[in-house]
Amino acid sequence: MPSTGQFRADETAVSPVIGTVLFLGIVVAIAALFGALALDVGDKLIEPAPTGYFEAEYAASGEGNTDHRPYVEVTNKLGETADADDIIIKDESGNAIAWSDVWTGGETVKAGEYVHLDGFDSDGTLDPVCEAGDTYTIVYTDGNGHTLLVNEWSAPTDPQVPAGSDAASDDTPPGVPKWC
Repeated sequence: MPSTGQFRADETAVSPVIGTVLFLGIVVAIAALFGALALDVGDKLIEPAPTGYFEAEYAASGEGNTDHRPYVEVTNKLGETADADDIIIKDESGNAIAWSDVWTGGETVKAGEYVHLDGFDSDGTLDPVCEAGDTYTIVYTDGNGHTLLVNEWSAPTDPQVPAGSDAASDDTPPGVPKWC
């Protein structure tokens, strides 16, 4: 009777063959998993949005604006140049306008470019600022239905239209424009 440490000559080592088959099976399964993930994710990749930093200045008194209408000037302070049709400004009611459609906007949005928003004339689709908390949102769209919130601005104070201006009314509280 052979001892436990010895093998007979007719016993072949099966474990290396099984190990090799298992190893190949695992490699094939991992490759298939990564392939499926790569094909699925590859269709969903999009161009990154341009970087930028927007700053807003609020003129509650409307000084320097037609009829002393309160206004906001949103300026792109730095970042990449973007197509102005892809930068959309929205109000809380869901109204929207492209940067390029505002009279101070241009074909591109680059550092130093600004829009003058008061809810009248070229940006008349937007609601005017009527009270503290009224919000304008700037969104980047890529043309494929993808959007990215770029900036959100809220009025820090109520409008302060001067008494006696064409915007003032006896029916509204002092400082609040008559169209609010």
